[in-house]
Amino acid sequence: MDGVLIDSEPLHEFTLLELSTQFGRRFENHAELQAFKGLPETTCANLMLARFPHTTMSPAEMINLRLELIRNHFHLVKVIEGCRTFLERCKTAGYRLGLTTSADPSIQRLAFATFEFSGFFDAVITGRDVKIGKPDPEPYLLTAAKLGIPAHKCMVIEDAVSGIHSGKAAGCFVAALTTSFAEDALLNAGADFVASSFNILGSAFFKDPPSDQAA
Repeated sequence: MDGVLIDSEPLHEFTLLELSTQFGRRFENHAELQAFKGLPETTCANLMLARFPHTTMSPAEMINLRLELIRNHFHLVKVIEGCRTFLERCKTAGYRLGLTTSADPSIQRLAFATFEFSGFFDAVITGRDVKIGKPDPEPYLLTAAKLGIPAHKCMVIEDAVSGIHSGKAAGCFVAALTTSFAEDALLNAGADFVASSFNILGSAFFKDPPSDQAA
């Protein structure tokens, strides 16, 4: 969802910067922020607590604090260009679609309500539906099972290194978008195909893409 359907990474970075400032040391480099991308909320909370061991917060309290920041600033999130057209073409072609997100279900529901995504997806797996999140294969294996399709017959669309590792470990074909990581990082993570936009992905995925269709 994040970085594929919605451009929420700036909001996630904002929450991390806000939290780090509250805890006494504002994250100053890109590498620190990148370490959190594509991870489940529990993993992010534990990562934050490890960086600020002086805080007395529990992981659950850290999660709630970050989710509150996300909800309060969700109006800043925009849909990824071209994703709706791609989803519509997939549904028209008869493909079954599943959403595999590390996000909390409350944020997933907020995104679906805001951008009217519900009608596109036959299965939804959130961070709370799995015992082990990305980069473990469990999230994508569970999604494939919920769709009733063998994982090796599924194509994953990812934007994050941890998600690529998860999809490949599950046995899926993995296409990646350069919305969060550079092409080299995505290829090094094992992506089978990398595109800079849904237009390019759609042209490769569909045999006869309309030449004049807007994103």
